[in-house]
Amino acid sequence: MDEVDPLRMALATDRLGYDVVVLSLELRAEDLDLSELEWLNEELADIQDRVDALLLPGCKLEAESPSELRRAIARVRPEVYYLAVGGGEPDINRTALSDTRVDTLSHPERGNPHAGLGKHDIELAREKHTYVEIDLSRLLRRSGERLAWQVSRIRDLLRMRRRKRFPVTVALGSRDPLELIPPKQLEDVLSLIGLTEEEIEEVLVESPREFLRWNVACKHLFVVPGVAVVEDGG
Repeated sequence: MDEVDPLRMALATDRLGYDVVVLSLELRAEDLDLSELEWLNEELADIQDRVDALLLPGCKLEAESPSELRRAIARVRPEVYYLAVGGGEPDINRTALSDTRVDTLSHPERGNPHAGLGKHDIELAREKHTYVEIDLSRLLRRSGERLAWQVSRIRDLLRMRRRKRFPVTVALGSRDPLELIPPKQLEDVLSLIGLTEEEIEEVLVESPREFLRWNVACKHLFVVPGVAVVEDGG
């Protein structure tokens, strides 16, 4: 979210028709302030009754060293429902993928001339069931990187994923309601960058459903805000 009003974001996603919304703070591991996450949890609790969408607190950690990242993960995990790590550096990618408390590794290709994942990284993603996240905000903002370069890196990741079958998901990464797009348009964007209908269903529906199930199942390992997964009888 990064200095965005949670209420405005929640109302906007609700109007667009999203069923589950993760509102995340982007925090640096080196100067971590947990009071910001406590504030986010309080805000979402107050907002939840005003929207139909399920609101979940999240965090995206950025770190300069594996040791700082590990310490930050241990501190942040009890405060959020969804934990992502911003990747790009090989040692950060590897640390995030090897930690089962991390839900997703975001943009592992950042700064790399390829998808940013080696053979061992892929094995870790499969073994630990850590998702690799395609962050679409990097396409929308393109700060310092050409659109064609970004699309090429995502397609590299997709080709690798089709061969190696590791878990992948997608995030909008929106920081303002104006950056949000309806679910149908999101499907169109993913189709344009090369995902098949089956892959779109997987990254937009099946992957988030697995996050819900996994975090509920792991309450005995770490505390997360209470959410129940209810099966639709129809």
